[in-house]
Amino acid sequence: MHRFKKISAAFCAVFFSGIVLAASSQKEVFIAATFNVRVNVDKSPNSWAERLPRCQALLKKIDADILGLQEPKIEQVESLIRNSEYDFIGGGRDDFGRKGEFSCIFYRKSRFVCLQSGTFGLSGTPDIPGVRSWGSAFPRIATWGLFRDRKTGKEFVYYNTHLDHVSEAARCEGIKLLVAHARKHASDKPIMISGDFNSHPGSETYRTAQSLLNDSASVSATPHTGSGKTFHGWGKSTVDQPIDFIFVSSEFQVLSHRTDNTTFDGFYASDHYPVVVEMTLL
Repeated sequence: MHRFKKISAAFCAVFFSGIVLAASSQKEVFIAATFNVRVNVDKSPNSWAERLPRCQALLKKIDADILGLQEPKIEQVESLIRNSEYDFIGGGRDDFGRKGEFSCIFYRKSRFVCLQSGTFGLSGTPDIPGVRSWGSAFPRIATWGLFRDRKTGKEFVYYNTHLDHVSEAARCEGIKLLVAHARKHASDKPIMISGDFNSHPGSETYRTAQSLLNDSASVSATPHTGSGKTFHGWGKSTVDQPIDFIFVSSEFQVLSHRTDNTTFDGFYASDHYPVVVEMTLL
């Protein structure tokens, strides 16, 4: 009888300990996303005035704690963040300030605090804004931030970028520069890189990113769900491969990975689908 009580007590201790650990782990889960929201140049039915409420609804549905955006101009950034739970970091590609397209990072203020941040050029002179290198069609940039999780106190470095759509050399050299920056400045911190890579899995650009980090889709605990493509070209693209990715270091445990194919009465929020990842930081 005494032995049964001891076993029961031990079982209860282990059982409730498991519940506590599971609850603690659950609190650490957060959602990251990457989304090319498309610059505001299109006419109806894809004008920014028409797409803004779609983008707002999609961001609300995704409910990301942190996400990288590509292509927005400052007026798009400000309209998306207005009356939201987010703050943002990043500057435009023309002056690292308010001019040109952004590769900014939105983060939920109640979940993360940004300790340091910056924007640099993916060019032969990364400290000078507005520079095109290696045959790029436009100046290309990356934004980075050192973040602390308010729930756990853990820190990580997050990079967000948009690689060139024309020059393969610019994509390859740009991602090499970004990876070198991460290796130098992230030190021993966990690293996450998101963005529109304008490259498919298996390309040299993709392999360069893989040399540092894991494609979150390949290490997800559950299979990918949603469309195989991320760029859909307003529903016209027939290429069923992604060009938008979230790469993570081994300190991140990826629980799920998906593209969100939401449409609004047959219309789109952007010409890309967002990639959404649920993860924890070990």
